[in-house]
Amino acid sequence: MAPAHSSHQRDDQKILPPGTRNPFTILRIPKSPPIQLTNLSRRYGPLFTFRFPIVGSLVVVLNNHTVIHEALVDNSDAFPNRVTSPLRHKWGIKGRIVYSYKEEHKIIRQFVLDGMKKYYAGKLHEKVAEEARHFCTAVEEKNGKAFDPGFPLTLATGNINAMLNFGRRYEYSDPNLTKFMEAIDYLHVKLIPSALVQKHPGLYDTFLYRKLKESQEFVVNFICDHIREHRATLDPAIPRDLIDMYLMRVDEENSSENPLFVDERGWFTIKDVITSSSLPSAASLQWVIALLCKHQEMQEKIYEELQAAVGNDRLPEFNDLHKMPFTHAFLTEILRYRTVLPVVSREVVRDVIIDGHTIPQGSNVLINYWAAERDPAVWEKPDDFVPERFLSSDGKTLIKQDSTHALGIGHRDCMGKELAMMQMFLFGTTLLQKFHLKFSPHKKPPSMQGITKTVVVVGKFEVCATKR
Repeated sequence: MAPAHSSHQRDDQKILPPGTRNPFTILRIPKSPPIQLTNLSRRYGPLFTFRFPIVGSLVVVLNNHTVIHEALVDNSDAFPNRVTSPLRHKWGIKGRIVYSYKEEHKIIRQFVLDGMKKYYAGKLHEKVAEEARHFCTAVEEKNGKAFDPGFPLTLATGNINAMLNFGRRYEYSDPNLTKFMEAIDYLHVKLIPSALVQKHPGLYDTFLYRKLKESQEFVVNFICDHIREHRATLDPAIPRDLIDMYLMRVDEENSSENPLFVDERGWFTIKDVITSSSLPSAASLQWVIALLCKHQEMQEKIYEELQAAVGNDRLPEFNDLHKMPFTHAFLTEILRYRTVLPVVSREVVRDVIIDGHTIPQGSNVLINYWAAERDPAVWEKPDDFVPERFLSSDGKTLIKQDSTHALGIGHRDCMGKELAMMQMFLFGTTLLQKFHLKFSPHKKPPSMQGITKTVVVVGKFEVCATKR
């Protein structure tokens, strides 16, 4: 077995974190990054390194809240950018929320945040509640028969994004919505960082990646069609959605020498909003249903809390959340227990010292939120699902834990934190107000370990929803 790096070893006279050189250990990492990296952190500590064979670039992994906070908050200027790839550069990164750099990223991000705030202040919670009702109607049509909730939830979260970005919703049977979300899902699965096409973009135009190219082109054309329709009907006095707001910003910058906002790049921004929200949200909603089915006693406790706070004479509203502390704790624990976005990457633009070790400029850094959210030094029984860890001793008050950052930390944290909780609460409570949920007796319940793609999803399962 190859020896591990020592923390006293030097690379160009810089003290690097410890780590492994064992190629067999390193080659196992891409099979399940969060689990493999977390296992290595138990051996090498909260900060460790490795180099992929052949490629040889230094990778540094941050694995607990202390080092993550020191990096992304105390030294945020050293970690400003997501790691990109030659394929992303081929498509273009200017105007991207996820991959743009420095000042451009701040401007684009602020534009999206401002747009979402207008919807938060107005009708976003109403649109989420509306979609939760449509989803419940689809569930009711199953007449208690077992069904797989996975793709229907993807369509539901896709519709929430359609209302935010396109100003309209689709029926679940509409082929435009189903094909669009299938293409988004396919891109998520196939464009993992280790995909060969990421490093060798020339492969994108070969038969090997025909479906990938078709999916990407369909998504781009679908969004661009909406942008053209919005341009033809734009009324700046009454902006309907995020595309209208984008086009108004384009018109404001029309006289600029090098404008950041242009019609032709609008699809970048809209696609990033959709892809960074829809599938993580759908995954979180799958975990809500799966964990309600697994923990029947918790399901009944939430139902009792729902009856006391809301009753049956009206539908749940987002402002009911503060009246339901156990429900709030249940949803917060889901975000910790099955961190949907388990590992994210950053580029290092200057030498920086974290936890006494040097991370050299040019390194790739992996932020392992999965490990941080199950750090035994912070969480008692971290592998158990325990909502009570977020409750006061009398069970009446939600306790904010500073050590949880399941939706990110720093200047590139999740922009849709409130939307994520809103969807989980409104879909979960609207379902439980009408139905009792349980796993299908004819199928094996899913493993609670989850399956790691670009997000952590529940394995395939079927649920029966019987009317109360």
